[in-house]
Amino acid sequence: MLEKVKGLFRRDEGQTGGDRPSARLVDALKVLAVASPELADRAVAYVHRGEGPEVLLELEALRGGDVEALLGRPGQSGVYSWTTPAQDDRLKAAVPGWTSAKAVTARSNLYTLSDSVTVPELVRLGRVLSAVSSEVDRERASDPRWLTTLVNDMSRRANERRHGQKGKGAPDRWTPDLLVALAVEGGVPEADAPAVVLRELFERPASAGWASRHLGPALLGDPAREFVVAHLDVATRVLPGVSAAGRGELVALVAADPAATETLAPLLAVLAADTSKAVREAAVAALVPLPAARQRELLAPLLTSLPASRVGAVVTRLAQVDGGLAALEEAAERSTGARATLLRDTVERARVLDAAQEDEPEIDVPPFAPLPETVLGDEFVRAARAAIDTALERARADQAAHAGKKDDDGWPRWRRLTVEQDLKELPGITDDDLRVFAAFLSGTSARRPGGVVMRRLSAPGVFSRLPGITLLHRLRLQGNEGRGRSERFGWYRLHEGDLLDVDLRVLDEALRRVGRDDAGALVDELYFSTWWATDTVTPEHAWPYYAGHLDRLAAALDDRERTYGSAKPARALAVLAQLPQVPRRFLPRLTELALGEGRTYRATAQAALSTHPGVRGLAEQGLGNGRSEVRRSAAEWLARLGDVDAVPALRAALGKERSEVVRAALLTALEALGEDISADLAPEALLAEATKGLRAKKPVSMAWFDLDALPAARWAADGSPVDPTVLRWWVVLAVKLKDPSGAGLLERYLSLLQEEDRARLGSHVLAAWVAQDTRNPSPQESDGYATAGAQLRYDQYQAWAKRSPEHYSVEASKTLEDHHRDLYREHQATYVGSAVKDKGLLALTVAMPGAELAATFQRYAKAHVGRRAQTEALVHALAANGQPAAIQELLAVSRRFRQATVQETAQRLAGELAERRGWTADQLADRTVQTAGFEDDGLLHLDLGSREYVGRITPAFTLELTSDAGKVVKALPAPRAQDDPELVAAAKKQLTASRKELKAVVALQNQRLYEAMCVGRTWTASEWQEYLLGHPVMSRLVERLVWVENPGTEGARPFRPDGGALVDADDEDVELGEGSTVGLAHAVLLGPEATAAWTAHLADYEVTPLFAQLDVATPDVPAGATAIDDHKGWFSDSFSIRGRATKRGYSRSQAEDAGWFSAYTKAFTSAGIVVQIEFTGSFVPEENIPAAVTALTFERTGRGSGRGTARIADLPPVLVAEAYRDYVAVAEAGSFDPDWERKSQW
Repeated sequence: MLEKVKGLFRRDEGQTGGDRPSARLVDALKVLAVASPELADRAVAYVHRGEGPEVLLELEALRGGDVEALLGRPGQSGVYSWTTPAQDDRLKAAVPGWTSAKAVTARSNLYTLSDSVTVPELVRLGRVLSAVSSEVDRERASDPRWLTTLVNDMSRRANERRHGQKGKGAPDRWTPDLLVALAVEGGVPEADAPAVVLRELFERPASAGWASRHLGPALLGDPAREFVVAHLDVATRVLPGVSAAGRGELVALVAADPAATETLAPLLAVLAADTSKAVREAAVAALVPLPAARQRELLAPLLTSLPASRVGAVVTRLAQVDGGLAALEEAAERSTGARATLLRDTVERARVLDAAQEDEPEIDVPPFAPLPETVLGDEFVRAARAAIDTALERARADQAAHAGKKDDDGWPRWRRLTVEQDLKELPGITDDDLRVFAAFLSGTSARRPGGVVMRRLSAPGVFSRLPGITLLHRLRLQGNEGRGRSERFGWYRLHEGDLLDVDLRVLDEALRRVGRDDAGALVDELYFSTWWATDTVTPEHAWPYYAGHLDRLAAALDDRERTYGSAKPARALAVLAQLPQVPRRFLPRLTELALGEGRTYRATAQAALSTHPGVRGLAEQGLGNGRSEVRRSAAEWLARLGDVDAVPALRAALGKERSEVVRAALLTALEALGEDISADLAPEALLAEATKGLRAKKPVSMAWFDLDALPAARWAADGSPVDPTVLRWWVVLAVKLKDPSGAGLLERYLSLLQEEDRARLGSHVLAAWVAQDTRNPSPQESDGYATAGAQLRYDQYQAWAKRSPEHYSVEASKTLEDHHRDLYREHQATYVGSAVKDKGLLALTVAMPGAELAATFQRYAKAHVGRRAQTEALVHALAANGQPAAIQELLAVSRRFRQATVQETAQRLAGELAERRGWTADQLADRTVQTAGFEDDGLLHLDLGSREYVGRITPAFTLELTSDAGKVVKALPAPRAQDDPELVAAAKKQLTASRKELKAVVALQNQRLYEAMCVGRTWTASEWQEYLLGHPVMSRLVERLVWVENPGTEGARPFRPDGGALVDADDEDVELGEGSTVGLAHAVLLGPEATAAWTAHLADYEVTPLFAQLDVATPDVPAGATAIDDHKGWFSDSFSIRGRATKRGYSRSQAEDAGWFSAYTKAFTSAGIVVQIEFTGSFVPEENIPAAVTALTFERTGRGSGRGTARIADLPPVLVAEAYRDYVAVAEAGSFDPDWERKSQW
């Protein structure tokens, strides 16, 4: 074999240049001339003929310097390398016209082995590269450093070629057999060479990251697997010693070919006992294709030979295998301690579920309808023709506008090349070409369109606008694009709206119809391995498909590899939760997840098991688990199941439970199931519980909290004082529970206190938590920090300014005192405290005043933008508090918030809160609008005892106060002798709160009504009259707007409230029908005549609208358009654009790399739409730079759309009109400039 491999690389005697080094070799080492041209020549001679090996010693002296960097750091296996400008200049000086990139390319070309190169030359090249390398990834003392360096460099260059560089990658000749030949040639004994090569193939660097994990395809795949098979004994001895990442890759390689599993089963059995949990689980999963008897033979011995902590995966697998339970029972009889408990628990769980379900359930799958074929005809051809002609006209105009200009003269090179390509290709596309394309998409012809036509019309911006396109057409196009089947299928190209949210059986059938024999693998890739599929393909549409492909579903459930932050088991569990009943084969794995140590999938596994008839018995078994976390989870599970038959088991567990946290969960579950726990909540019982709990060690993280400073409290039942020990324990328990929502036992505890006392306790805890979380350094600490660093910063900027004055002149002009002041200010802004680990304390805010909690949240969120986790914890507290002010703040965050994850949390919690009350999120918002203290008569009554002051809402939505004599006053007077002091104090407090609340309600509800108009929300007439017109504050807002009865119907009638009546534009009374709906009017819905009438009506009655409804123009938008750009090129500056956009409620889009952003956005959460006013862009932190508005677009944010751009025709017309008005207003910060692209800085 060695001679055969070497023969592939012997140089032909008659080959030109046989005695001279190849040009590629010379180029590959030309960088060495930076040290010395003579050194480069000697290195080439050494590699080519083996002359002068002493050159290696000289090369070792260059390690870590310019030469290693300019060679691209050959010892490192990561993709990225870099050089400094100074190093590049040195290379240019030593070798004019040469660059580091050219040297790397030359070496890459050498590795293709397409030129004449011998095995000895490759060995010597490896020695040269090793000599200059200061670091060699995967280096091992047992193996040649030069071989590892050579393999790292070769695989890295192959990766670079796969990522876009020109040229062929390393060909098939880079095989394990070649590595053996290299090792032997380099001095490794032939008997030892297989072990060296196996380590070379599977050893991985310790550092994580996609760039350094793989050798690339050159040395992996079938050749590597065959090499392992051929050297199985050596592999079984050697490979368990490579890194965990390498062992995992070995298992994946074996699992990819089930045919090799039997041969490599002994090796997999060894890896099933691995020290790495991920490797163990993967190895056990790889044995699944084997017969049950073979699996028992391989795995059963591990039940008693492995440490108990590492036997879990083996136990779970055997529980799924025929005859496996008997093996577990036998092993349990011979085991003790944790091992015996695990084995017996597993058997018992299986018996519990088997007893409740004797027969395998049949899955009744509903039928599905395949996608229909739709023939694209003349309309499609005409639209395609128009698209091609438009592109051609644009190219010609662009060329004419830049006639005579060079690349750097306002016409970027990429744009010039694009125009030249357009002018070359587009004129040749005929109508016949377009008909061929249409027939191909329609499936009526197998003739493929030409490459130019295919590429031009398949561009997303063109294809999506062509009429008549269906999902089947898209699949046919994507499935047959000339990229080769080896390339990844472009699911992302179909990620538009709800396009892919269809029954997966439909996709599978359609893929097979368009010629994809790998349809099943493609569907798996979409559902399990595409990061956006969680929101795009619902489990409801996935389960009927996977009900017929349970093997693939099981493989996903057992998979441990995360894909872009999401894991296959989570998606598999979502499918299983949709099945009418879980098949028996999944039960062992589900029970492991539901009651196992890991928390990642515990809740979803429990949900998937919820329909199984034996689920209560399984959860009850968890109450006896040895781990408190599992016992707590089991109690919470039983509470969710709602089966009252679980009460005896919960009571029994409570009687034995020692963990206070678990006891809390048990009590919560008992009460949730209707059990009377009043005896457990008696003051004496609570004091005993608290005394016991405080004996244990308190969480270290809460050392800052002063338990002795808690306010006093009284029991609601009899007014007697609460022992401070009880309150202290509740605070400690809250931290231990780590749940800021306060749901369950803590909320129940607080309900035992008098109302004002539980409010005072919540306010105290919240203030302490915020103070700790936002604590800054003392002035003395900041002064010391600034003093220590001022001179250093001053010296740094002085030095930097000498090298780059254009960048650092401003900072260099600062004095030492200036730098001291800057450092002091920076240090004062840092946080020296954090309370995020003690977020459970926020559970005690569940009974505090909602307005106070909402105000605290607003201040915190505004002042501490970077504290995302803490902000999210406060959102949970808002949802748990449940008072109107807190709910309205929660809803405000759910509609619009700068941090997407916080907004998503608020949306979820608001939805859950509404669902619990039987309402929609909009109904929740309507029913929880604060009244600001105003009563049904629209007045705020302030009783002072002997007299009453009255507050009214003014037309400006401020609070006007009048005395008992009817005189307008600014504040309440000093109390008289006849006044009640307590009433006076309460009135003053109410007046202050009402003013604040009125301002907040008006601002928030104004936004909400505006969004309702934009998205087309409607109310039933009865709800509108009760919750809007009948509300003391909302009624004043709705009176300033025009409404429509039954909008969108022929009988639609505009009206407005006026002094308790409803009138139309002609002052005629309007009575709402019993089954009517009500929505907000808008010019685009009313039409010109009605709009003019209502404009005149409002002017006659001097009604100032709450916001504009009647003066909005609508743009002309082409069919299928996804953007409006009629103000593209309106040129101004970034600050003017920012000012106009933010004034209209827009905020900066998420910053990308280096702080770059290029849009201002406004979210309409109820419609799942984000409006984007795009411009040429700016950086954060911002400086005022030239900028131009470009386009108006709409992004969908709801389920099934991800980041998909919406078609304008599919959007609510009012939303489009309002967004267009904003777009024009922002553009009008400047005016159109034909030269805007050149003038814009970016």
